[in-house]
Amino acid sequence: MMQQFRNQLGLAAQLAGGELQHTKVGIVTSYDPAIPAARVRLQPEDPDDPDATLTGWLPVPSIWVGDGWGLDAPVSPGDQVEVKYFGAEVENGYIAGRFYSDQVRPLGAKSGEFFLRHESGAFVKLTNDGKLAVNSQVEIDVTAPTVVIQATGNVNVQAAGQANVTAPSISLGASGQSLLSVITSAFQALFNGHTHNETGSVTGAPNQQMGASHMTSTVKAG
Repeated sequence: MMQQFRNQLGLAAQLAGGELQHTKVGIVTSYDPAIPAARVRLQPEDPDDPDATLTGWLPVPSIWVGDGWGLDAPVSPGDQVEVKYFGAEVENGYIAGRFYSDQVRPLGAKSGEFFLRHESGAFVKLTNDGKLAVNSQVEIDVTAPTVVIQATGNVNVQAAGQANVTAPSISLGASGQSLLSVITSAFQALFNGHTHNETGSVTGAPNQQMGASHMTSTVKAG
C-alpha cells in the first residue's frame, strides 16, 4: 500500500514538475471488468523503478453503453494505449484509445472496411465489395423466435458432415408451385413391384402404376 502511494506521488510530481501533459502512452498491466478499469505503466518507464510510472485504476470508455447492453471490448494486459487527463490532473485520467505496433499488427482492412476478429480466429468482415463474411472456428449460434433467410439469388448449403433439420413440420416449396408429398424413386419401385397373396397364388403387378406425374423433380435426394 505504501509503495503504491509513493508511486502515485512520483507520477503526480512527474506530471506537475515543469511540463503538464494531457496525453501519454502506456502499456496495460491489468484490467478489472467489474469496474471497468485498467492500470497502465506509462512510457518511457524507469528501468530502475518501473512501478514509478504505474497508474491507478483508469476508466476504460466505450463507444456504446447501456445498463447491461452496449459494446464491451475491454483492453488486455500488454495493449499499448493512449492515456489522457482532465485538466492534466493525475487522478483524473482515462484510457482514450489503443494502438497497433510492430508486435501487434493490424488485420489488413482497407479504408471503408470493418474487420472484427477474435484471437481464436473467428471473425466478421464488411468489405468494400459489399460482402459480409462471418467465420467461426467452432460454432455459429443464431437464436430468435423467427429466423428469416431471403436471397435474391441462389442459396448454397454445404456440409462436410451431417446436415440436420428438426421441426414439428417441414414444408418444401418452389416458386410458383405447390408440391405434393415427396415420394422417392425407391418407394416408387417398391410400390410398382409389390404383389399380394391371393388364394395361394401370387398376383401380378398392380394395374394402377405410379408414374412421373406422382413424383417431384424440384426436390431431390441422393
